[in-house]
Amino acid sequence: MSSPSTPSTPSTPSTPATPATPATPATGATPQGHPRAGEAGAEAQAQEASVQPRSRYSMGTLPNMLRSMLVIGLFVLALVAIVPRTSQVPRTAVDAAAKASQVAAQTKWSLQLPRGLGDGWVPTVATFAPGTEKVPTFTTVWSTPSGADIALKQAAGATNGWISRSVDDGEASGTVQVAGRTFERFVADGAGQIGYVVRGEGPTDVTLVASGTAPEDELKAFVAALAPVAAASSR
Repeated sequence: MSSPSTPSTPSTPSTPATPATPATPATGATPQGHPRAGEAGAEAQAQEASVQPRSRYSMGTLPNMLRSMLVIGLFVLALVAIVPRTSQVPRTAVDAAAKASQVAAQTKWSLQLPRGLGDGWVPTVATFAPGTEKVPTFTTVWSTPSGADIALKQAAGATNGWISRSVDDGEASGTVQVAGRTFERFVADGAGQIGYVVRGEGPTDVTLVASGTAPEDELKAFVAALAPVAAASSR
């Protein structure tokens, strides 16, 4: 008898094929209809910037402008405070004595100028020209130690109008004795001036007016120092 045949080994089923992995898109490529990552970030930043409120200082509001002006003003004041300043502007002295000698020789007037006043007295003006009502007038102006001014005006044949203007239309206020002479005293309150007047009597005797904003003690010292001027010698 024949032996039964050995059953054949069943064949191993075949492994199913692995589905193909889709190809990775190239860098920078995005599916159609979707923005790139860089573009999306830029759009997000633009939207965020449009949402952020503007700076109050960039809006230029009135309070901010006032604060800026205040800061600038304080800075300017600080600069002014630290910059040195002089209270008076120095004025150039003139040779009043030489001018007076020339005028005395020309007019034959008995002119006077102060002598020996000391430091702080500076002649700044010396002129000979027509004055009020066209009266020829020799004028000198002196800076005093206190920083004020005294004007000395002298004229022969002075008129009442000339005298009035020379004392700045001041009101008569009695007399005052200085160095043995009597002066008429005038006060111009509006101008803050005091004037002393001596009237000339002869044709060559001058009417003399000393007036200014200086304290009265300086005015008295000024007229007390008046002395005759020698006429310049002719050649």
